[in-house]
Amino acid sequence: MSDFTETEANRIESFALTLLFAALSVTLLAGIGIATRWGPESAGWWTRPMLMPGIALVLLVGANLITLARDVADLRRNPPSLAERVEGRALLLGWLRPVEFLAYYGIYVFAIQHAGYFPSTLIFIMVLMFRVRLTTPRWIIAGLGAALFMVAVFRMGLGVWMPAPELYEYFPDGVRSALIRWF
Repeated sequence: MSDFTETEANRIESFALTLLFAALSVTLLAGIGIATRWGPESAGWWTRPMLMPGIALVLLVGANLITLARDVADLRRNPPSLAERVEGRALLLGWLRPVEFLAYYGIYVFAIQHAGYFPSTLIFIMVLMFRVRLTTPRWIIAGLGAALFMVAVFRMGLGVWMPAPELYEYFPDGVRSALIRWF
């Protein structure tokens, strides 16, 4: 036997997740008419494109609503303690942490069209490294190497073309064409 003991889930976080899944499944079921069609009647009811996704979504909605009802009944029967509410709030706020990194990526994609692939990639990698506290010279050099490697693979190796960013307009013609071709 292993010494691993599973920690009990926070009921408030579990309720929030169940509520999120129930809302998502109901939304998907409501939009099934937009995502697919009923189809022709000549082939038989079992061959229609909407049938199997509809059955799957009806089952998903049913399971999510049953789980949601059980969670609500449990929370009403045994109200959460103050410590459980504080822990649940902290766990729910922890769900927002990935949004920070998603914002960094969105800024990176926006910067590519204005500053170019290599400078944007280098800055993106360095910002992420400083954000996760990898600030020793060894890691800084590794980040620079990773940015150069990515440029070598995508621009030179695979020949991925990207439009010239606005920043390159400020360089002389010879430098500008080299930057467009390689960076």
